[in-house]
Amino acid sequence: MANRFDAGTIRTPHGFIAYYRCVHEAENRVLRNGRHDITFGTEAEALKAAKDALLGYLNSPIVGISAMGGNVKQAKFASAERKLFKKGRMIAVETKGVSA
Repeated sequence: MANRFDAGTIRTPHGFIAYYRCVHEAENRVLRNGRHDITFGTEAEALKAAKDALLGYLNSPIVGISAMGGNVKQAKFASAERKLFKKGRMIAVETKGVSA
């Protein structure tokens, strides 16, 4: 089992359960309803639910920039700062319409 994004199903005596896995975690996340696994009647239903859960996780704002300890404004500022400083020296930049 490699560390990669994945979604799949596991056959049980009562049907199929769905899971998904993310790159930064080594374990599968089984879809649950509270404390119990959700059991699907067909493998196709379980696989669709697993893929939907994985895409929902990836598109969640929780795993975006704010989860990495910042917000969009801080990320833009850090990017601009990297462009302004080269090898420890500050590069002079002129801006239009701004008075000193």
